[in-house]
Amino acid sequence: MDAVKSGIDSTGFVVLGVAMCLLFGCVPRQPVVNLYLDAVALRELGQDRLAIDKLNEVIKADPKFVLAYAELGKTCRKLGEHEKALAAFRQAVKLDAWSFEHQLNLARTYEDLKRHPQAADAYGRAVELDPNSFEALAGAASSSVKAGQYAKAQAYCEQAGENRSRELLPVLAQAYEGQKDYVRAIGVYERMSSSESPDPNVLVALGVASVKAERYEQGRQALVSATQLRPRDGAAFRHLAYCLIKLGDLGQAMLAYQKAIELDGNDWEAYRGLGVACTLKADQTGDDRWRQQGVAHWRRSLVINPDQPKRQALEKLIRDNVR
Repeated sequence: MDAVKSGIDSTGFVVLGVAMCLLFGCVPRQPVVNLYLDAVALRELGQDRLAIDKLNEVIKADPKFVLAYAELGKTCRKLGEHEKALAAFRQAVKLDAWSFEHQLNLARTYEDLKRHPQAADAYGRAVELDPNSFEALAGAASSSVKAGQYAKAQAYCEQAGENRSRELLPVLAQAYEGQKDYVRAIGVYERMSSSESPDPNVLVALGVASVKAERYEQGRQALVSATQLRPRDGAAFRHLAYCLIKLGDLGQAMLAYQKAIELDGNDWEAYRGLGVACTLKADQTGDDRWRQQGVAHWRRSLVINPDQPKRQALEKLIRDNVR
């Protein structure tokens, strides 16, 4: 154990903890420090459960031993026990509110638990403690988007700076889209796209944003390129079909919807969109057979997903179009 302790003593924060104890003459705490060092050594050796037992002993003996809470949080998080890790990191932050490391670990654990508003707040506090930490800025931006705090996400992306923010471009685009600023989102997607090795995901996102910005021809071009690069991407065909409806090309729109359904027979959105295209075709041609097909597609959409958004509106459309 002495050899293990010697190895652990080389770790900066352990040296600091022991040195502070010795400098300030905290002799009564020495047994607690030894327990803590044993726990650190056990964790380094992979004996996580034994390390947790030791750390709980430390906390019981000295409820204000902040490093024990931090170490307990790390060990529990490693084991996937995120609620216990969260409780430990919250206590560490409570005892040392100016520790960037404790705050960052708290934010990471909120993120593990998918508690996005709390993660955004915790990452934001970490950014306050270290405005130059890219991990904190990226975490704050991503969690803010997931929490629906789009303006904050945009601000964190911008704070990261032009030189190191390229990997945050997808988050920045989502932040713009969340604020319905589709033109600026398009600009970000264009920055992300590469003519040499285009990314189908970026092309789909660019196409969808273009449609929302009513730039239908730009959307069509992006989505056609996406389907060419990834011909088995049913969602890309579905988005292309909607864009083609907006361009008034009902024939090609129906073909694209049918391709999406061929690739995924449970794509209720494609059935719903195909129903719209068919009823529009009926209005255009005066042929009620198209309307009957549209109603059939809508009913199929409801069978696949009876809890879909705007269900009542779709049921009304069915009633209004039944002959």
